[in-house]
Amino acid sequence: MRYLRLFSLLTAVLAAAHVAAFELKLDPAKQTVTVKKDAPTEVVRYTLNGKDPDFSAGVYLAPIELPEGGMVKAASFDGNKRVGQIVTQEVSGPGPKNTSLVPLTQNRDWKSYDWVMRHNEILALNQPGAIQADVVFLGDSITHFWSGEPKAKRVAGKDSWERWIAPHHPINLGYGWDRTENVLWRLRHGEIAGLKPKAFVVLIGTNNLSGFNSPAQTAEGVAEVCRELRRQAPQAKILLLAILPRQAKPDATRQRVTDTNLLLKAQAPQIADAYLDLTDKLVEADGSILKETMNDYLHPTNKGYDVMGAAIDAQLKAWSL
Repeated sequence: MRYLRLFSLLTAVLAAAHVAAFELKLDPAKQTVTVKKDAPTEVVRYTLNGKDPDFSAGVYLAPIELPEGGMVKAASFDGNKRVGQIVTQEVSGPGPKNTSLVPLTQNRDWKSYDWVMRHNEILALNQPGAIQADVVFLGDSITHFWSGEPKAKRVAGKDSWERWIAPHHPINLGYGWDRTENVLWRLRHGEIAGLKPKAFVVLIGTNNLSGFNSPAQTAEGVAEVCRELRRQAPQAKILLLAILPRQAKPDATRQRVTDTNLLLKAQAPQIADAYLDLTDKLVEADGSILKETMNDYLHPTNKGYDVMGAAIDAQLKAWSL
């Protein structure tokens, strides 16, 4: 037993002393950080918020851009366990004023799906001839778990999707737990490249408001998503959805959503072709949300999705799409 304990202690010491098998390379002219890995298969996760990376941190897939400066923290992972030391690289500058605008990957909803795998599935679908995508849906889990391609493990609104959305030849670019910065990363790394959609449907921002960004910062992140769509696909219409109401009854969280939507409504004429606020159709007269509409007071049931689908279908048809 004594030898076994010594062996276990030695193993723990060696693991703690393990030197990272990668390095961070700074390009000060471009304000970018690149991960140089010894092994192509090595999984490196990183953060930009000063926190040590854990399994919820996104995988490094491309050079990290920090035009306003900041700090990258990265570490190797074997499955869900960090191995080796954390490597830090500072980028000159005051740091970002609004994190909702700084693109990065994420892994927050790993129990529901694999973020990198979904990204690769979408890259495969947007190749010429792979899919007819006339309408592209962009968003977080509310969009992800509705239905459509690429298929999700969890589907909450298949009937409403088939009734209202499927006839418009859609593709679903929703990702569970995404915030605006994650959508920006995806857009700038090929997810709509090669597609020629007639319209985008954008619903994003609720996760930014979960203790990460103010209403003003969140609205700016949503606006930047719309601007990025306009830059890449100027031929397409943009339908911007107001952030959906949440919580069983009005409270401070619901108020942050309301405040953000007021800002989005004011900006909508400059960043979108139409703005649709479904709050009144999802909330009861006394301000409550029914479990029959949103079973966790955030994600719609098929009944809630039916409300969304009918309104989106009406707008797409108004555009003759």
